[in-house]
Amino acid sequence: MNTAASPTLAAALFVGLSLSSVASQAAGPAPKVHPQRQGEAYTFSLRFLGSVDAGRARLAISPPTPQGDGTVIHIVAEAEALGLAKAISGLHENYRLDLDGVTLLPRHIHLQESGWRVRTADITLDGKNVDLHITKPTGEVKARMTMPSEPLDPLAALLLLRSMRLHDGDKLDLVVLDGSAFYQGTMEVLAHEALTTPLGSQKAIKIQCRGERIANGGQKIGRPPRFGMVWVSDDAGRVPLRIEGETELGKAEFVLTSFEPGRRPLPLPKKVFGISERRVD
Repeated sequence: MNTAASPTLAAALFVGLSLSSVASQAAGPAPKVHPQRQGEAYTFSLRFLGSVDAGRARLAISPPTPQGDGTVIHIVAEAEALGLAKAISGLHENYRLDLDGVTLLPRHIHLQESGWRVRTADITLDGKNVDLHITKPTGEVKARMTMPSEPLDPLAALLLLRSMRLHDGDKLDLVVLDGSAFYQGTMEVLAHEALTTPLGSQKAIKIQCRGERIANGGQKIGRPPRFGMVWVSDDAGRVPLRIEGETELGKAEFVLTSFEPGRRPLPLPKKVFGISERRVD
């Protein structure tokens, strides 16, 4: 999975961390329940630039709502730097994601970044095809890309982990879209272990992520791979508890600090698209 495009990953990932509804079934310590919420909400602390507390990220996921002939899941995420990190980077990012309510595949992404990097991205996805419209102070770029499998943004990839068995040694192959960059990614389950976060100690699944930058059609372009680590709760919810990854600003760490479950759980897809599962047995 990508860990290269950084602030985008920051917002996309945890801010999203894409886990939702089933999270209401998650075991282990949890913050105060707010049953009035229809969907789930998460907050994460962000560390980078060597700071103890460099930023925060927020994520809200709505239950499926009717749209046209189907349903759509709306995700709203925001990430911002704080303190010294804010003075250095000025990072602020808004991320809007629409997922197909049946497959959990991304349909549309709107990304707005400000601070050390300024750009707006509107991305429309249809199966393996992606239309990009990137606006920067220097101008606009439009492109159509076709990938070898249905691309997933980091949030959709995390949500779909709930459909995977995740035994030690299992591997998942996928194409990840982070901002306007594509990566051929592999997620490998390393261990089941206890993890302590601000919400307490609970059982977790440790997953290593590896991503290689690819061009249109899925051809690798020869850049060094990027690595990251994800810990999700070892239960049906697969709640994202901690994420570590390389960014343009150095190593970034996201830790779950609060979670509010919703009343309407997200349905799991009957068939998973975009992820190829390689089981050890």
